[in-house]
Amino acid sequence: MRSLVDGVDHVYVPMADASAAFAVLAEQLELPVLWPFTSFGVFSSGGVSVGSIKLEIIESNSTAPWSTASGQPRIQGIAFRPASRVDDSYLAEVDARSIARTAPSLFERDGKPAWTNVYFLDLISETAGAFVCDYYLPESRDLERRRRMLEECGGGRIGVLDAVELVISTRDTGAARRRWQRLFDPLKPAESLTWRPSVGPAVTLAEGDGERVDHLALAVRSVDTARQVWSEVAQLRLGRFPLRFVAG
Repeated sequence: MRSLVDGVDHVYVPMADASAAFAVLAEQLELPVLWPFTSFGVFSSGGVSVGSIKLEIIESNSTAPWSTASGQPRIQGIAFRPASRVDDSYLAEVDARSIARTAPSLFERDGKPAWTNVYFLDLISETAGAFVCDYYLPESRDLERRRRMLEECGGGRIGVLDAVELVISTRDTGAARRRWQRLFDPLKPAESLTWRPSVGPAVTLAEGDGERVDHLALAVRSVDTARQVWSEVAQLRLGRFPLRFVAG
């Protein structure tokens, strides 16, 4: 059986004042900027490196439920790196696994193909989108560049080493496990509810009161320092942002 995804490429958080929130991450916390806050036509966003993945802040918009900000900041988009090009053969494999999906959406930059998204419709919920993002631009796929930029700035003021775990809350871990296994096959869970793909953080299911992405865990040099800096610099502007700091 072929793999559909190598792992998580990036996550995004929709926010009403996204440019100001992005400035907190980039200017106040000094996380390395992978792209500045930019309009891409149907949406606007900026992205910073947190190691092997990108953390993207997008301006809340009504193009899809997973792009509309909720009451508090939440990760509402998980972009997976496809294991191969998203072509007819790839889509046939998705369909063979009974994974509900959208049609491919092509995005362009400067008149050239930039990436293709295909959303999976039943992995999490109507307000949290999981999708494959097939980049055509080499720099967008460059994992070593993300890691190098983070290392060169010392992980920013909070001392980020890498993104290590993405936690998904679900009311029914058994049903959720079956859904996620269809995506991750042939990769089996390292623990009963945790998959460790070759790229990006582990993905863990946790019992909770709803279907959503609970948080992203970042390994940091010092948990105490990270919490203190966050409290002093980011807490007021970003509120209950869906990050958790763990010892690296």
